[in-house]
Amino acid sequence: MTDDVGTEELDRIERLSRLLGLQTLLAHVAREIGPALELQPVLEAVLRAMRSLMDFRGGSILLVDDGHLYVAAADPDVDEAVADLRLPIGTGLAGRAVAEAHTVYSPDLDNDDRVDPVVRNTGSNSGMRSFLVVPLLCLGEAIGALEVDSAELEAFDDVDRTVLEGLATQMAGAIESARRYEEMLELERLKNDFIGRISHELRTPLTIMTGFVSTLLTHDAEFGPDDRKAMLERTRAAIGRLSALIDELLTAASFEAGMAEAVVIDVDVAPILEAIKAEAVDPERVRVNCPPGLHARADPKLLKQALHLLVDNAMKYGGNAELTVRPGEITVRDHGPGVPSELGDRVFDRFVRGTTSKPGMGLGLPLVRSLCAAMDATVGLESPADGGACFRIRFSS
Repeated sequence: MTDDVGTEELDRIERLSRLLGLQTLLAHVAREIGPALELQPVLEAVLRAMRSLMDFRGGSILLVDDGHLYVAAADPDVDEAVADLRLPIGTGLAGRAVAEAHTVYSPDLDNDDRVDPVVRNTGSNSGMRSFLVVPLLCLGEAIGALEVDSAELEAFDDVDRTVLEGLATQMAGAIESARRYEEMLELERLKNDFIGRISHELRTPLTIMTGFVSTLLTHDAEFGPDDRKAMLERTRAAIGRLSALIDELLTAASFEAGMAEAVVIDVDVAPILEAIKAEAVDPERVRVNCPPGLHARADPKLLKQALHLLVDNAMKYGGNAELTVRPGEITVRDHGPGVPSELGDRVFDRFVRGTTSKPGMGLGLPLVRSLCAAMDATVGLESPADGGACFRIRFSS
């Protein structure tokens, strides 16, 4: 009996020591990351704090991005399969913790029906047996989570939970502040890039138009009919380019402001595709594969504009465009170099472009996504095995 009392007293002292250590460590970490503005150093400081306070196999910091959770930092580093995971909020243990804004603990992952079996068996996750996850709450909003795991059953107790919750409470604001600062820097970079790009894109056709008009006004008598016709054709092409750029900007702005609305009807697709081919820069390099009489639920005007942009993109970067229609979808692909793997779906973000000298403002593909969304359709990028890029528009039934 005396031994039991002694053991309980030692456990109580150890728990108290850990909780007092938490307060000391939080003050130290707060001083360490106080001046830090970059996200990664903040995350690394939080991971060090987790490791010094708790005994775990693996610990990680998850952050929310577009309705999903991803591993932003981990100790030790997770493998590629886990790093690539995007867990929808509300699914799995971590997704549940973020969605419900409360701590979730599983003492035995192999006997817990809340566990997502796919996530459970992905890469280095398969070594887990018990799992503790605490949401990161900033101004009442869940921005991510802290999680720890162990290969042992029932590895974490109430003190572990209190420690991790205390760390999450104190560090959530610093993490969100650093993330917002990095987002602000990225937006500033994109804004400057956009201003420079639009200045160049608008100035180029204006320079051509001004040059030819000035030449004709000053030296008209020196040119024959063929020369004048050639200069006027170049001027007309420059006007068309300028008009297209302005239309692109106005359409993007109208969707951003919620001023454009789609009128979705049953559309005969073939005539739209034939019109797009006829209006292309080089119709001979556009191929249309469309069974007659095939229909889609879309706004004909918006669909035509979206396909125009995709065909223009394919011609610009791939040299050709192939439009194929199947029930419920339209694909536009080229046989060029394809989209760099590091860009992926970021090509649908505004002002994002690859390292290319091709003209453009980085608005075309984001506008395609907006046009499709307005019609209750989706657009995605695929990389065919034989090269090139393929954009697939899927319509709602």
